[in-house]
Amino acid sequence: MADIAAAAGVSKATVFHHFRSKRLLYESLIGDAVTGFREQIVPLLDAEGEPEAGLRSFAAAHVERLSQLRGTMRLVLREMLEGSPDSVRVLSGGEMARNFALVVDALRRAQARGKVRPDADAGLAAFVLMCTSWFLCQTAAMTRRHPDLAVTATADGYAAELARLLYHGLEPRPGPVTRDQQ
Repeated sequence: MADIAAAAGVSKATVFHHFRSKRLLYESLIGDAVTGFREQIVPLLDAEGEPEAGLRSFAAAHVERLSQLRGTMRLVLREMLEGSPDSVRVLSGGEMARNFALVVDALRRAQARGKVRPDADAGLAAFVLMCTSWFLCQTAAMTRRHPDLAVTATADGYAAELARLLYHGLEPRPGPVTRDQQ
């Protein structure tokens, strides 16, 4: 707590006045990051426009936010990997779980409007959307240099390809058969 107080330019007593323990300070830090996610990023999926554009906007903003909060996101990842009762309470019973539900609900609303396949699993789509961005941000130094992952070199390039892949899938598009395909 002394190091935290020094970094913040306040006394240790001031830190303890606001946070009775390191754990409460830690939970507040994670909570602020998760709340900011909801306020900044989740509304991007709620546009009445085309879902692919919403997915692209969401993915680009998510990567940018994760990059800005890299240290905090490492703490969240540590909590997720630990899986202790405290971790479950912080991550599954609170804001993070609500944020995930908001992303799933946005995809379900797009399904109800006929903009997303009705048989697509909205929960898995949200999971893929969010987890790929997390992994990219945590491994960017290596990932962005890999020749088969050149699309990850920029947040916009990554977001556009991820949105296209999620929205359209891997299934070939119907069209004229070329000589090479015969």
